[in-house]
Amino acid sequence: MALKEIFLIVSAMTAIQSQDVTCPALCDCVNSYGEMTVSCGGQGLNQVPTGIPSSTIWLVLKYNNLARIGSHDFKGLRQLKGINLSNNKIKKISRGALRHLVHLDNIDLSGNALHALAEETFAAPLAAARQDGRRFFVFLANNPWRCDCHLKWLAEKYANGTDVYSERFVFCNSPDNLNGSYVSDVPLSDFKCDPEVTFVDTEQGDDATIPKNDPRVESGSAKPLSEGATIVTICVVAAAVLGVLFIIVKIGKEYRTGKQDAGTDIETRPMIPTENREVYM
Repeated sequence: MALKEIFLIVSAMTAIQSQDVTCPALCDCVNSYGEMTVSCGGQGLNQVPTGIPSSTIWLVLKYNNLARIGSHDFKGLRQLKGINLSNNKIKKISRGALRHLVHLDNIDLSGNALHALAEETFAAPLAAARQDGRRFFVFLANNPWRCDCHLKWLAEKYANGTDVYSERFVFCNSPDNLNGSYVSDVPLSDFKCDPEVTFVDTEQGDDATIPKNDPRVESGSAKPLSEGATIVTICVVAAAVLGVLFIIVKIGKEYRTGKQDAGTDIETRPMIPTENREVYM
């Protein structure tokens, strides 16, 4: 059989397979040589579309309006090898978003609105890639990174040399004194956090760094106490402690005084004879 005939047969089989796949609206699904590519780029999507074929290998979601990637957005897409999320408006990615993607080779997060990112987000695909002897890579360029304690893990990766996380165009956007600096150039000692500022997400597997019942926490966010509120709180607590101590000291003093008075009465009261009995007055 000639090579041309073989090529035509393979192409026909691929076309038949493509027709059998239900593709999400606003997306194109192409099965090329047994690898399904789903392209949903530039469609103004606000969320990851549902109904993506479970056989999808390459998923393209670039140039949309995605603001968040939840822990279930890629559920059932265990065959994914590549995800392109570049040039969206993503501010948050759940720690559990990639936990089932053990075949993932790369994910492009460049050109989004990410301030922070948990290292645990990539734990499952990275561990699987190392076990299989594959390379796993994350594109992180052109995000407004906040260079504080929450991003120190990435700076440590750069300092130790990494072939997993992109370094080019990964700049600090805040704090102001580090604005414009490469994350890889900032000393590790500069990745500090205000002890009153923390970040909580109520979705399962997200970045919960303080208890969810903390009074500063609302749904999906954390409100740090203001400086004035903190000072007032400290003053109230201090006053309460001083009040308790004052009461304890006063009670102790009265107790000792009463005991001394009682002893004095016993020693100084005269003994008056009454008939044949001795009576203390």
